[in-house]
Amino acid sequence: MTDGGPPAPRADTTRRAPRWSVNPPVAYGASAAVLLAGLALVTAHPAFALLALPLFLAVAAGVDRRPRRGSEVTVSTRLSPDRDGSGVGYEIAFRLPEGVEGVAILLNAADDRSHRFAADRATAGRLAGTIPITHSGPQEIAEVFYSLLGASGIALTSPDPGPSSSRLIPAPRLRMESLPMPHRVFGITGAHGSTTPGDGGEFRDVALFTPGDRLRRIDWKATARRAQVPGELYVRRSFSTADAIVVLVVDDRDEVGADVTRWAGAKGGVTTSTSLDLAREAASSLAAAYLAAGDRVGFRDLAGTARSVEPGGGTRHLERLQSTIATIAPTGEPVRSVRTPIVPASSLVVVLSTFLDEQAATMAITWASTGHRVVAVDVLPEPELQSATREEQTAFRLLMLERTDRLDGMTASGVERIRWDSADGGAVPAVQLRLLSRPRRMR
Repeated sequence: MTDGGPPAPRADTTRRAPRWSVNPPVAYGASAAVLLAGLALVTAHPAFALLALPLFLAVAAGVDRRPRRGSEVTVSTRLSPDRDGSGVGYEIAFRLPEGVEGVAILLNAADDRSHRFAADRATAGRLAGTIPITHSGPQEIAEVFYSLLGASGIALTSPDPGPSSSRLIPAPRLRMESLPMPHRVFGITGAHGSTTPGDGGEFRDVALFTPGDRLRRIDWKATARRAQVPGELYVRRSFSTADAIVVLVVDDRDEVGADVTRWAGAKGGVTTSTSLDLAREAASSLAAAYLAAGDRVGFRDLAGTARSVEPGGGTRHLERLQSTIATIAPTGEPVRSVRTPIVPASSLVVVLSTFLDEQAATMAITWASTGHRVVAVDVLPEPELQSATREEQTAFRLLMLERTDRLDGMTASGVERIRWDSADGGAVPAVQLRLLSRPRRMR
């Protein structure tokens, strides 16, 4: 690596001494050679010996070139982002001992597909390709199994596990230009006007000069008009500017996809975005947008599996938030939190959930009732019922009726709602946020 260049991706490596065994066809061939040689001796016909000779020579050549016992095989896997960002590029390298001619490889990829292929000794030195990535968050990208073939096919090894490469895939970020603000903003400085007297904001009034006022604030025209006695001065006063405090609360207790038949926990890969994929995307996009505007952003999760991040600002804080958001994962069986997460006073609370149960909705209503501005982000993917049975469709309709009633109750309590669905296109969440960012009356 040259100075100043990007660091080389780390490699996941395994070293293993394989266990060799005779290839069954070779064993059969050796047995046939012995049988033919025996027939030649018994029948005194040299034709049988001539037939057995090539088999003996092939077996002898293979035994002479067989890999030595205890010789190790080194397998390394390197992952790097794909150029177009649609997946992860992989590079698998085999360091084979002498006497190995080929490798049979099984690659289990993150797209829930298994790839089987064979490579000769030269090709196995570098195998490259791309694995498409559908989901964000922690996941296993590539898992390798391999079996070796000795010279002339005399010996082979039983399948051995190679390296398993897991990575933390960051969520994509959408561009947000207009963002909703809390009911009140506080702080020494920031990009938003506040109702607190100070510097940097809009005009407030003209008042008599008092100790502590800056000389540059003296309004000489107002002084000339209003001064009654010599030495009386008037200054222009303004409101201060402040930053907003935004707390992102992610409901990571469970994860559902678009296929309703899998909501009960059916095994198998999910090829479309899940609720946590959308939640990570929304949280990452909102965190980047608010921090770019100079506000402070914090993070909470309802399951308690990811660490909480206190509100802060700056580039390093954004990196901390992004890495924390990327680590959120479902806990398996949904759990109930003991208490509502604590958020700073006068915060904008953004709750990202599917709202399939009452806990996230209850917390949102509680925060709204205590004076916070609360925005509920619905991250439930558009449900698909094509493969659902009649019973599953009935259960789904009942669940959606309860969910609709829950969402209406939140709206009646002052919680504002938007829907985040990647199927709608990237501009739709931004448009919904722009509608919520219209000026509101200060409280």
